[in-house]
Amino acid sequence: MVKSCFKFLTVILLFSSCALRWVKERIPPPSQRADGKVLFLLDAPSAKSVFAAGEFNGWEYQPSGQRSIALKKNKNDVWEAAAIIPSGRYTYKYVLDSYTWILDPHNPLTVDDGTGNVNSLLIVK
Repeated sequence: MVKSCFKFLTVILLFSSCALRWVKERIPPPSQRADGKVLFLLDAPSAKSVFAAGEFNGWEYQPSGQRSIALKKNKNDVWEAAAIIPSGRYTYKYVLDSYTWILDPHNPLTVDDGTGNVNSLLIVK
């Protein structure tokens, strides 16, 4: 009986972790919603804070910044934020914990800025 319960719990745990991984692997790059806002999503479970910084907000990433786009953890532990961004092409990165700048791992579009830095590319229509 104990072995059966252990096997059942093991299967449930494996299924749960696979389902969560599937949800996180399917995170799309930033996209424009029906209300016109751009939705940013990032899987960064160990981060304490996440900001989207780019040409669209003057690369602002401080909590006190008026143009900052702060992401918040949702129920799936994925960071998210929606922001109004005018039509155009913008380079951006995510800023984790106020000092770690990363490319968007969910966005295959990148641009070299000519000085050796590579940024993610956002196109808003």
